[in-house]
Amino acid sequence: MGVLYKKSGYKWVVLIVCILAYSSGNLVRWNYTGISQYLIGEWHIGKEELGILGSAFFYSYAIGQSPWGTLTDILGGRKVISIGILLTAIMFSLFAFVDSYYQAIVVRILMGFVGAATFVPCMAVLSRWFSKKERGMVLNIFSGTGGGLGEIWSFLLMPLISLFMIGGATIFGLSSWRASTLIMAFVTVAIVIMCFAGMRSDPSELGLPSIVEQENKKQSKDASYKATLFNALRDPWFWVITFAWQGFTVCLRLLPAWLPIYAAAYYKQTQGLSNSESMVAGGMMASVYVAGRIIGTPLLGKLSDFLLVRYSVPRTLIIACFHIFITLSMFILSHRMPSSFLFAVLVFVIGAAINMFPLVNAAVAEIWPIKTGGALMGLVNTVGQLIGASALAYSGFMADKFSIVGAGYSFEYRGIWYLAMIFSSISVIASFLASYRERRSIRGMS
Repeated sequence: MGVLYKKSGYKWVVLIVCILAYSSGNLVRWNYTGISQYLIGEWHIGKEELGILGSAFFYSYAIGQSPWGTLTDILGGRKVISIGILLTAIMFSLFAFVDSYYQAIVVRILMGFVGAATFVPCMAVLSRWFSKKERGMVLNIFSGTGGGLGEIWSFLLMPLISLFMIGGATIFGLSSWRASTLIMAFVTVAIVIMCFAGMRSDPSELGLPSIVEQENKKQSKDASYKATLFNALRDPWFWVITFAWQGFTVCLRLLPAWLPIYAAAYYKQTQGLSNSESMVAGGMMASVYVAGRIIGTPLLGKLSDFLLVRYSVPRTLIIACFHIFITLSMFILSHRMPSSFLFAVLVFVIGAAINMFPLVNAAVAEIWPIKTGGALMGLVNTVGQLIGASALAYSGFMADKFSIVGAGYSFEYRGIWYLAMIFSSISVIASFLASYRERRSIRGMS
């Protein structure tokens, strides 16, 4: 690391650290999905309770977006992110010791608020390190790789460790899903150390040119932080872009929460696997989704950068195209899968499409001043997260409402995919409208 110190290449170190930070946030948000069958058996709960367990995290996660984002603008990402992940590790370890469903709800609420200290703060930090020409690609590398790594831990490693620990092995007296949860808490502590050691909030801390100063418009450069922030909030187009974001958030709450369970039901019904075997198989299918997220999002983000810089194509117009595809994909999921291979192909492409939400953050950073990026991104995320949490809370009820007993896995979960289609359709309209505002910004910078 000393070789890169005070060098422009240090921005890639910051990117790697942010990826690790975000992986811890994604691990903690989905910690219950890969072990859901154990929780169902131990606590005697069903789909409705699982939906509420997931949404308990995201309501408080939504509330935490703006406070953590604003703190990042004021105190810097290094301190804020490190403290947030440390608190997350503590909450994560508490989950390993809960004795009931209701205790788990309380811990998930606490996990949600402190878990908000990764995504928006890291986005704000990266927007300060990378310019417009590479921001779309970098933010998608961050989101795709960091989120994907955390989801692999949650969807695949946690059920595998839980399966291994059933055989009698224990950690501090804990076995099965409790032991795997505690192991992941230790992993989170290790990430805290790496974040504090490697994170730098702004290039100016290393004597490098500030991206903020280079990209801020002349009129906003001289304005105070408060005045600049409120000018953005008074712009109605800011709120339109917020609704372009929420479709991604809803799908990101529904698909990772239910895909491992949906895929487990698919394998159990079509291939006759046992509960434990189907959980691992479901985790593997969820890992295909993660692969789409990791591989596809950076490539599509780079394409967005190219289209914006070369042909002045608004990012929001590209976002609208992704929402159209997502809506169609959710419709396909509501029907029977013709084969495991085609199921995997669909899941892979969906993994890339629904994780293109960093393009919204990039658009916000380019339309409004970067110095308010933490607060603005936090507010966009807050609205989206509240909608996403509500959709997740209601998803279990939707699954039961549209389910037909004995009709198979596709009918059992189709209500969830219908819910995703509704919110994606709203985002299609909002994205097309927001492209008008972004075109004005592009013309102003050309």
